[in-house]
Amino acid sequence: MYWLICLLVLETILEGMLCGGVFAANATLRKTACATAAVLLTGLTVALCLREWQIWAWAAPAAGYRLVNMLRIYWSRLPRPQLRTIGLRAFNWLVTVQILVTLLAWLAVRYTFGMTLFDILVGLQLLGAIIVLRVSLHTWRHAVAPAGGAANLSDRELPSVSVLVPARNETDDLERCLEALVASDYPKIEILVLDDCSANRRTPEIIRSFAHDGVRFIQGDVPDETRWLAKNYAYEHLSREASGDLLLFCGVDVVLEPQSIRRLVCLLEARSKDMVSVMPLRAKTVARGSSLLQAMRYYWEICLPRRLFKRPPVLSTCWLIRGAVLKRMGGFESVTRSVNPEAQFARRAVVTDAYSFIRSDESLGVYSNKAAEDQYSTSVRVRYPQLYRRLELVALASVFEFVLLLGPFIGLFWAVYLVHAMAYVLIWIVSLMCLFTTYGLVSVGARLTNPLFGWLLMPVAFGVDLIMLHISLWKYEFASVEWKGRNVCVPVMQVEPRLPKA
Repeated sequence: MYWLICLLVLETILEGMLCGGVFAANATLRKTACATAAVLLTGLTVALCLREWQIWAWAAPAAGYRLVNMLRIYWSRLPRPQLRTIGLRAFNWLVTVQILVTLLAWLAVRYTFGMTLFDILVGLQLLGAIIVLRVSLHTWRHAVAPAGGAANLSDRELPSVSVLVPARNETDDLERCLEALVASDYPKIEILVLDDCSANRRTPEIIRSFAHDGVRFIQGDVPDETRWLAKNYAYEHLSREASGDLLLFCGVDVVLEPQSIRRLVCLLEARSKDMVSVMPLRAKTVARGSSLLQAMRYYWEICLPRRLFKRPPVLSTCWLIRGAVLKRMGGFESVTRSVNPEAQFARRAVVTDAYSFIRSDESLGVYSNKAAEDQYSTSVRVRYPQLYRRLELVALASVFEFVLLLGPFIGLFWAVYLVHAMAYVLIWIVSLMCLFTTYGLVSVGARLTNPLFGWLLMPVAFGVDLIMLHISLWKYEFASVEWKGRNVCVPVMQVEPRLPKA
């Protein structure tokens, strides 16, 4: 047993040297050391778990993330200084957590207070579910679009609005979006659509077919992928061409009612805000099924206590901002590589209470129709960057989601093996009621799923989201993330273009 631990200590030292860049100059030596450390870590973790699983099994997940960290060193897709910084940071966090968990597990076995720790864990599950419920209800209530507002503004008093739509290889969704926009009753509107180097001919043809309705065609160009995310570059191009006082950014999957823009502008003026982001309803024409990925995307914006950290909820689907404020913030030049540039602007605006997050209803009339394939692509594109592309934060988020969100479901299946099972069952039932309520607010409230699916598929949604988080991590770190036919890994991860992307 002791010699296994000694070998594990030696492996940890070797791993720390790898993360610190000791072998970075020689590729062959680096890869050999990485392979050796990975084999040792895997073998020793398995051996220790077989010897005393009650202690070492709890630390095994951290070992898995350490293996991923070593793979980053092995492939070396990032510039050497950046790789050394993020690799050493992840190593320090993961090893520290592994030591603390192992020590706690040893003490629990040695002094037989394992059930006390289990009781604390169950209590934390209940507390977490209550906090999530409280935050979700608060955010949901304050995100309602008011029926009144500054609806008494005359046409002359209304500011001018530029609606900005980037499009790449779009067809039916783009046509539906533009048909809705040209039907708007807003008196001072210009509609700008950028063809972002579409590979098909249909996209520019659709845009030009609306020229007689006032839609302005803008031809995009290829961005410098080492500096710009293509979508941000398209936004920057559009915002430079816009002449309106307010800028409304829309995805092609957005469908607006004729009164939607007027209501959004009136709401912005009534609340004296600089920026408003909208959580759309699912389009009326789409049958409600089981939109798990989009529901979880909305869920994370609603259920987390974002106000404590000045991280307001925001969605890229449809958002409105004052042109002067956007320019003062530095425009998209200040967020060239950000997967969620609107989140950066919202963070700056919320500091001065100049930001609002609104959920659409029938009167506001903002709808979205995102196909399942696009939902998957969006989830892969945003999940890892949402955690700042930090491996240790992925590990922490995974533990949170597995223990606090999936834990009560798992507990109910194992309750028959527990002493005083009824008390645990009651706690888990209360926890699940809180979680069902929060998930139902989003999935059913935004019309993403029908009520039956919204209740029954909640644990499936949590599990799928956990899987998607790791798929996103893997694709960003070791493969490529394709968005509209472009690999966004180069600007987001700052991957060196000369190196292989897969």
